[in-house]
Amino acid sequence: MARIRPGEIFDHLNPQMRAALDDAVERTLPDVDIDRRKLYLEFRRALTARCKAWENVPNGAVDAD
Repeated sequence: MARIRPGEIFDHLNPQMRAALDDAVERTLPDVDIDRRKLYLEFRRALTARCKAWENVPNGAVDAD
């Protein structure tokens, strides 16, 4: 098992995660007016709250390059 810091991963993937959440909202709730910035911030807070500072992941999920 490898260990990762989820918060750092979330920070690194911030633009992609925000875009993916926007896409999901558009597909599932196309006619709903949502503050997408606030939704994303709450999503990040929930992710951070549910993850430990360090999480174990399978070795195949990481590459040291």
